[in-house]
Amino acid sequence: MLGGSVAIALVRMIVSIGGVILLFFLISESRFEKRKTVAVCLCLYVALIAATCIWYAISRQTFARMGALVTYLCFGVFAVWISRDSIYVSLYKLALVFYLMSVFMIGGIEIAVFFFGKNVWADIAGRVVLLGLIAWFIDRKVKSTIRGFSDYVENELDRFSVAVMMLSLFFGIAFILNPEVNDQTPYRLMQIAMNFFLTGILQILVFRLYLHIGIEKTYMQENQLMEMSHRLLERNMELLAAAGEDGLSEKICDNAAVNRVLSAYAAQAEREQIKVMLDVELGGDSGIPNIDLMTILTNAWENALYGCLEARKEEGRRENVIRLMIRKKKNKLVIYFSNTCKAGAGLEKGLPRPEDSGGIGVMSIIKTVEKFDGEYDFKNDNGVFVFRLVMNIPSDRNFATAG
Repeated sequence: MLGGSVAIALVRMIVSIGGVILLFFLISESRFEKRKTVAVCLCLYVALIAATCIWYAISRQTFARMGALVTYLCFGVFAVWISRDSIYVSLYKLALVFYLMSVFMIGGIEIAVFFFGKNVWADIAGRVVLLGLIAWFIDRKVKSTIRGFSDYVENELDRFSVAVMMLSLFFGIAFILNPEVNDQTPYRLMQIAMNFFLTGILQILVFRLYLHIGIEKTYMQENQLMEMSHRLLERNMELLAAAGEDGLSEKICDNAAVNRVLSAYAAQAEREQIKVMLDVELGGDSGIPNIDLMTILTNAWENALYGCLEARKEEGRRENVIRLMIRKKKNKLVIYFSNTCKAGAGLEKGLPRPEDSGGIGVMSIIKTVEKFDGEYDFKNDNGVFVFRLVMNIPSDRNFATAG
């Protein structure tokens, strides 16, 4: 550190704490709306600056040893609380922000030492310039990618890998900010630069690896959706043909599209000697576009049929049952689906394993539920596979009745 008066310490803290807050919210999203987020961050900003300056004035030596740690620990707790990301993704982003903070902080110090005779204002100016360059690069080049990377981290990157990435960042920061090293030599500068480079390259390589894995999986899911759409079209053609051969369908509910599809699937299940139990209370207008509702019902029923047939292979004498309940309550649509399944049918990350569900359709259901800000869950309840969902019915009736 280059030292200085309380006023200099105040300016440094304004730049450093402000920079950390700025960088964190460039790569993360708040759980609150923008106005509330700004207000809360300003309160924290002022409180941290005031507290650190008072501490610096009382005991510079103690502040030099513990000030930064306590200050940024407080911000870390705040950041995890306010971030929309899960806790371990938020912690990784915090580690990345602290690494970037060390870049502009140490960069400012080294600029002042080697080019301006340890001038404290050159240190502050260097920090501001480096912070501005980093923020500009993130905002213009990588902000959307980093924010989108959170989804891939949630789905692909295990917590052990996140912990390893965080440790690499913190070890790099600890080396750079080692308070016991006071020598400012070209060799020390080369060490710092190499540490920055190697730590940064490691993060970029891991980032690109999991970004590629996530994009590849998304591409595979899109292919599954295309295959599902093709199968859905074929199934609808079969249903139309069956309706033409059998005449009027059994009345299950007042929604013609749902009634037709459920009648055909129920008839198919009964032909396979699968018991069907339907409890459907649905009017002509479900509030959800028919194409979206059909996507959920047809895929859920296909998976249920598959599960029953696989259970029969495992235990031929076991009774196979499919149950379906649909309710519309105010602005919610509730669907409960259950079917006999193999005792060993399991879940991966909360979703049915492909080998237990036929491999296609689950992602179509999920994307449709998420489209309406809904919630869902899957579970194997002692050989009975249960799928539950709740969807919000759109308030825009033109949208709700489309399709």
